[in-house]
Amino acid sequence: MTTETRLLPRDEWHRLVGTEAEAAWPVFPEGTQVIVVEHDGVIVGCWSLLPVFHAECVWIAPDKRASGSVSRRLWQRMHALAREMGLKAFATSAMDDRIRHLLERHGASELPGRHFVVPVKESPSCRFHYSH
Repeated sequence: MTTETRLLPRDEWHRLVGTEAEAAWPVFPEGTQVIVVEHDGVIVGCWSLLPVFHAECVWIAPDKRASGSVSRRLWQRMHALAREMGLKAFATSAMDDRIRHLLERHGASELPGRHFVVPVKESPSCRFHYSH
């Protein structure tokens, strides 16, 4: 019985079927790295590090929110910019149900869980333990 932790080469990403990355790996952007833990050649854990563009800090003046014109123009130009940059997708957040409905109406998929910003420390002195 052997346990190995390694970077999973792109040509093996199809092995992520059945993991949290199952639906995402086909659109992982260039530069993505996938770490796997394998027990006797079977993936028993994985974690992906990927460059993601995250659209944030959207704001519309309160007196312009009702018409929809400003939000429509922002939406259209953000998509044009993403296409110009060659992106397949970008992440964003919804701070209220109105925005969540807008995103869902336009085909956005909600990510599971709560999202955090993790600072990278000088030395890896922390211990990571996952229990569910």
